[in-house]
Amino acid sequence: MRKYSSNATRMLFIVLLVGALSFLFTACGKSIPSIDPQLLDSKASVLVVTSSTLAPDAQQQLQTALQEWQSSRLTAYEWMQLSPAQGLTEEQQAELQQRAYDYVVVAGRELIVSLLPYAEQLTDSRWIMLDDRIMRESLPVQGSHIVVHTIVEARLHQEWDEWVRQQLVTDRAIEWVTTQAYPIPSEWAPAEEAEYMTLTDAPGWQQQLQYQLQAHRSSWIVVFAPLDAQQLQRLKAMQVPIANISATAVELQWPAVLESVSRLLAERSWQGGLKPYTEREFKLNKFL
Repeated sequence: MRKYSSNATRMLFIVLLVGALSFLFTACGKSIPSIDPQLLDSKASVLVVTSSTLAPDAQQQLQTALQEWQSSRLTAYEWMQLSPAQGLTEEQQAELQQRAYDYVVVAGRELIVSLLPYAEQLTDSRWIMLDDRIMRESLPVQGSHIVVHTIVEARLHQEWDEWVRQQLVTDRAIEWVTTQAYPIPSEWAPAEEAEYMTLTDAPGWQQQLQYQLQAHRSSWIVVFAPLDAQQLQRLKAMQVPIANISATAVELQWPAVLESVSRLLAERSWQGGLKPYTEREFKLNKFL
């Protein structure tokens, strides 16, 4: 029997090992799928900016949505939580200017007002503003790269219309309290019934309202314009039931809102400006 030297044996082992590894790497290389270029092109970077006081359940729903976008669309995201009172720090301002996000999603009226000047300057990103209040004053939006999802004031009128008309048909007198900037809808208080309206930005409004309450034997004081705490306290002291239309609160329905944003990211469709929420995306809470 022929015997091999230890050196020859070692060399034979190395040759066999290299051959096996070459075969293995070749086989594995054939089984690795190539990345679809369309999928690679569809990758988007998203910055989400919310208030540090965002409700815990909304935070959880947002976190779930972001993770789903990341896993299903290869979306890279960052989440920034800000104090509405403090706004952006200098470091955060620099980050916004240096990082080229495809989309920036901003939630909450206070943050929208704070970040709108930056959004107007940073035109390389598309800005999605999610308002959480009723749009009763104009919010100038400059630039087709910004869209503001909001609730128009006509929807506020629609929400209260049935209740107001019910008071009127049952002869329950209403004293309207507002300011010059917020005129009462004519279908609720025609011009010929001006004696039922009180403007809190006019001198002597309290005495005038007290007189009208007694003269009309009013059943309600209805507040239509935003008032400060001191003015509201004075109204409460008159001991007449108050319906505060201006305090109507918006409750965003986050699953539906995030579904809408998700669809926008997926379809890459875009139209700037003001965009009313659908009925699925919000709920209005009245205070009587």
